[in-house]
This record gives sequence, structure tokens and C-alpha cells, in this order.
Amino acid sequence: MANKIYTRKTQSKGTVKKTKDEKARKRNTIINFRVSPEEKVRIDARIAMTGLNKAEFFIESCLYQTVLVKGNIRTFREYDRTMEKIAGQLQKGTKPEDMDPELLEAWKTILEILDRLFGKER
Repeated sequence: MANKIYTRKTQSKGTVKKTKDEKARKRNTIINFRVSPEEKVRIDARIAMTGLNKAEFFIESCLYQTVLVKGNIRTFREYDRTMEKIAGQLQKGTKPEDMDPELLEAWKTILEILDRLFGKER
């Protein structure tokens, strides 16, 4: 039993259940993470107060909440690599709206972080 992989009852063998959200996007990728029992209680309480279901809560939290960034050499290297890719795209004449969505989202995130660091006091 300890070696058995957990499969949800709603999941067929070898396939992932595909659902569509309000914008008709297929959501078939699962993200898992572990929390302590105390963290779970706190998270569940926060979810209950929002009126959202868990999936909506986590998506909204991950995409739209302010994140506290602790800078370190690995973080700065990633910023540098990403900004080099963006600069390369811009030098080729690529418009931001035509860039890879992942690269555009990374650019947006870097700008948000820089705005927090150097922007006007809020």
C-alpha cells in the first residue's frame, strides 16, 4: 500500500479530467504543495471568508496578490536572464503584445517588484 500512487476517483486511468472555466479555458494541470495542519486551518479560514472555491482562491492568490520577494543571487540572476531575453525581443522589433505570454508575465512581475522597491510610498 505504501508504494501505491493516489488517484482521484474523478480521474480516469492515464488521463486527467479536463474542466473549462468561465472563459472556456481548459484547466487540466494540477499543482500540489504541502502545508502543516495549522497552515491548512488558516488557509481554509481565509478561503471561507472570500466566498471563492479553493481553486479560484489559489489562482487569484498566485496571480494577483502582492508577493514579498527576498532578493538573493539566484533571484537577481533570473531577473538578469529574463531581462536579456526581453531586451533581445525588443531589439528585434517585437511588440510586447506579440511576445511569448510567459516572458511577458515575467516582465510584468519584475516591473511590479521594481515598482515596490523604487516606486512612490503608498
